[in-house]
Amino acid sequence: MQVTGKTVQEIYNAGSNKTHHINWCVRSEAVAPDGVMREMVLVNGEFPGPTIRAKRGDVLKIHVQNDLAAFNQSTSIHFHGLFQRGMNAMDGVPGVTQCGIPAGEDFCYVFDLTQSGTFWWHSHSRLQRIDGMFGGLIVYDPEEAYVLGRDYDEEIFIVLHDHYYDLGDANMNWYLSKESAGFEPVPNNVLINGQGVTECDRIPNRYSCKRGRPRLPKFQFERGRKYRLRILNASAFAEIDFSIDDHVLNIIEVDSTEVEEFSMHSIAISPGQRYSVIVEADSNFESVYMRANMQNTCFQYRPYGYRSDLSIVVEYSSSLTTAFTQMARLLFRRWMPPTGTLSSRWSDVLPPDECVDLDVVSLKPKIAVPAPEPDVRYVISPKTMQFDRMHLAPFAFVNRTSFLPAIGAPNLHVALGLVNASDTVPVPTVSGRQNTAHWGGDQLVTEIPLGNVVELIINNDDDSAHPFHLHGHDFAILRVYAETKAGIGKWRPEYVSSYVLDNPLRRDVVTIPKLGHAVIRFRADNPGVWAFHCHISWHLAAGMMMQFAVGVSTIDHSGVTNQMLEHCAMERDLGTKLLRPLPGDEMRKDHRTA
Repeated sequence: MQVTGKTVQEIYNAGSNKTHHINWCVRSEAVAPDGVMREMVLVNGEFPGPTIRAKRGDVLKIHVQNDLAAFNQSTSIHFHGLFQRGMNAMDGVPGVTQCGIPAGEDFCYVFDLTQSGTFWWHSHSRLQRIDGMFGGLIVYDPEEAYVLGRDYDEEIFIVLHDHYYDLGDANMNWYLSKESAGFEPVPNNVLINGQGVTECDRIPNRYSCKRGRPRLPKFQFERGRKYRLRILNASAFAEIDFSIDDHVLNIIEVDSTEVEEFSMHSIAISPGQRYSVIVEADSNFESVYMRANMQNTCFQYRPYGYRSDLSIVVEYSSSLTTAFTQMARLLFRRWMPPTGTLSSRWSDVLPPDECVDLDVVSLKPKIAVPAPEPDVRYVISPKTMQFDRMHLAPFAFVNRTSFLPAIGAPNLHVALGLVNASDTVPVPTVSGRQNTAHWGGDQLVTEIPLGNVVELIINNDDDSAHPFHLHGHDFAILRVYAETKAGIGKWRPEYVSSYVLDNPLRRDVVTIPKLGHAVIRFRADNPGVWAFHCHISWHLAAGMMMQFAVGVSTIDHSGVTNQMLEHCAMERDLGTKLLRPLPGDEMRKDHRTA
């Protein structure tokens, strides 16, 4: 994950419009990221998955082979943060832009890189992201505001993520039952770049735990140099605080938006969010700790063997270090712990009371863009609820809709007239009402004329935070408000006067505080059907998603390939075999995977 400035410079210097041919094989494998063995869904056997590095203007051709025959699961890949302008079919969301790639089949994602910054990719099928199917995507641009060689010398990609010892489907089955009491499955551990620490004596006997010294990431700073850290939180559930002892984090990028440099000791990062920081290697310590801490206030209980924090050693080297000393470190690092690690966490880095983002007022984009005036305003309310008639199984809603797609009829295909959703197999709905007449399933799809500016007010009626991600666009954050002692923080008309309008932060994931609200605006200038959903995997899988159908009459038909249509035909042929009983239904015992 740590690359030299030379490597990055070679990407900058490469010719324009290079086509990257990438072959990925998706299969289940048994691995032990922190010492506990478990089955995971991996790409090319890597965890995290392969990191893609390319330049703006390049073309990616990613050939995906689905070898999940043992799981009998389809799969898909979403390239998080990429607008996929004019390429809605490549957005990788089953039921929305495509049908999943069936087990034993393959598919090639092809798209241009028209943006630059820190992005990532992950499966958008079932719970495969929880099971390890994700990785980084970094797109460089010679015209970036922060320049290699001037503003920083080296680059490190850091993936923070929560980790579960049980399969995502097993955890989901527990969550969608009365046994969970509506509490989301809590992760067992926190990892950095796919590695962590566990204590086998605290792990239940049903798991296989490897004893011995843990295998951890190794980072090295050279005194006097500056490092750009690209930080991703790929978690299913956990918000994670990131810090490095005795080092200031100078934020320069937020979800691919370059911002004016802003200094902090610690950053709270929600699932799906990314930050770039510049760190000066100016400590007097020989080595310091890099720390990742899951915010415990987000969790309702603690599983056996629970560990919420991880500290990784960052070793200092000097340009004057002899070749002999460097060789000795490499030879003996395996057996000898680093010396001189006496650093302690910043005194002002304390666990927050709630799971919230950084103060949006503090972060200003380098390129100032005033918030446009809205053409339309919508109010939505995400909520998780339990019903007596469904045996207290939790369901997630946006307004009164709990997302369930039509079988074999993704909404993009429906919008283009390639399939009629009403001809597909009806799916069971939470309310018992009939499937949506046009889109099928149980879906909230809002049609937006191309070019309209949407103001979206999100009132969080839950007592837990929701990080919401918008596909196909970024958005300006005008206001984020948490509940106060005076009462619940729902939006009121008088709050308009407190909006940040001159140069609001633009990003693609915003956390709505519990019992609070957020106001965002975006220009719907990208034709397609775009998902807007909570990025907590449990909430999304339970139905917390809506969609914006932008400029339907102008969507490009050419992106939908014959192979995509064949995959959907295969899905429709399976028909009732893909129906899954609703959580709490008496037919639950007959549950069949799809």
